[in-house]
Amino acid sequence: MPQCQLLLIGLDAAEPSCIERWISEGRLPNLARLRGEGSWSLLRSPAEEFPDEVWPSLYASTNAARLGKYYYIQPEEGSDRLVLLEDDHQGKQFWTAASEAGKRCAVIDPPKTAIMPGLNGVQIASWGAHASHCETTSQPPELLSELIASHGDYPLDSCDNHGRSPAAYRQLREKLIEGVRRRGAVLRDLLDREDWDLFFAAFSETHCSGHQFWHFQDPSHPLYDPTDRHGLRSAMADVYEAIDAEIGSLVERVGPDTPVMIFSGHGMAPQFHGRDLTPTLLDLWGLSGSSNIAPDPSRSRRIEVKPGLVQWLKEKVPIQMQYAVKAMLPKPIEDAVVARVMGSKNLNPRARVNYVPNNDLNPAFRVNLKGRDPHGLVAPGAEYDAVLDFLTLRLRELVNPSTGKPAIRKVTRLHDRYAGPLLDRLPDLTAMWSRDAWIGEVDSPGYGRVIGSHHDLRTGGHEALGFCLLRMAGAEIDLESCEPSGKDIGPTVLSILGAPVPDAMEGRSLARIRALR
Repeated sequence: MPQCQLLLIGLDAAEPSCIERWISEGRLPNLARLRGEGSWSLLRSPAEEFPDEVWPSLYASTNAARLGKYYYIQPEEGSDRLVLLEDDHQGKQFWTAASEAGKRCAVIDPPKTAIMPGLNGVQIASWGAHASHCETTSQPPELLSELIASHGDYPLDSCDNHGRSPAAYRQLREKLIEGVRRRGAVLRDLLDREDWDLFFAAFSETHCSGHQFWHFQDPSHPLYDPTDRHGLRSAMADVYEAIDAEIGSLVERVGPDTPVMIFSGHGMAPQFHGRDLTPTLLDLWGLSGSSNIAPDPSRSRRIEVKPGLVQWLKEKVPIQMQYAVKAMLPKPIEDAVVARVMGSKNLNPRARVNYVPNNDLNPAFRVNLKGRDPHGLVAPGAEYDAVLDFLTLRLRELVNPSTGKPAIRKVTRLHDRYAGPLLDRLPDLTAMWSRDAWIGEVDSPGYGRVIGSHHDLRTGGHEALGFCLLRMAGAEIDLESCEPSGKDIGPTVLSILGAPVPDAMEGRSLARIRALR
């Protein structure tokens, strides 16, 4: 039996409410047993503002204003260009701190990070991780090819590169489950090779299954089929069930006395948004120009947003063909095309507010600020605050006509929530679309109705709450000090390992030692 000081398992974007439901239905016996033997808590994440920040923030126990990155496409510092950013290692990740303390670490395919040179142990990056933007490699370099020769390559190229027929969804389910099995084989192989202080493994399949299969299992979703005529209702649960089996195998290998921590940095929910309506709303409100336009019901109008040529091609060309063409393009051209598909390759220097790329559920806005942006139009201080006040009010007024309820459920000023030396690289304001119902049009009181359907291949999107499960003799999750956060994972790992927690880490250890009787 391999000796391990901590077995750490990340379930990428696993939805805690689904896990609780499937535990109660008996589908996840290993997670059920671990929860019964340990303690469980929900975790707050930055997914309400920046879903792409969830993993980097968790690794370094800090926020995007200290990391300088919030999305894989963002404004280039000092210019009006949008650039694509690789998933580099940002900040001091918890396994780097553990390695520096002399701990032997295995870090297997965590999302959104590259290899950290000089790690005391082994690492695999971007083998089967979801939506990674870094080189597929390992440390030592020959490790990955050796594992692939023994267990096979990851069976899925992309979460989105598949058709939308029932047969295509069934094939995706089988590929995800096969991916779980191959991942489990790799993990068992590495776990058995030597004794580890930290063995950290991530399962990406929860993320992909949530994006693609959400509508099959959610009765409130407009695409839900109550008759389940294609036999796909359990597709998402099937993937979780396969992961549960692999978790059971890993836990059995390390034995009942080894601390085990399983977590999800954020969750999943229905994906409803008005992404393609947002630029037109900024035009209506005057924020794309030099002055605000006040609401006036007498001028209220109905505007239908038509997709541009690039968006039209994206919707009409089969997704498999898009990915085939993308694979043939030189990287600079590919990056430019991706940036263009996201809306624009450049920010508008004549706009006071630009709509900047972020996750579909989280529209983000950057003020064209004097002294910060190359063509700044808005003065810092009172004028800047007034622009954000106006934008906040307009966003909160938006109504989804299909429900009569607000179309936006949260607005966040980033300067109020984030702090750090790289704050100016972030947007100034983010919002979050309501998940009550499909958003194909919005009413802006005093301005009119903006209408425009969008072709969204994903039916599940990111939700802010993840979870943490800790099984450790004599310890439980501390729920009294403050609300648990994803930034607490790193300090918890280091405290369990007996390694120093870097001063730059913003989180706290969740492990509270109980008085043993």
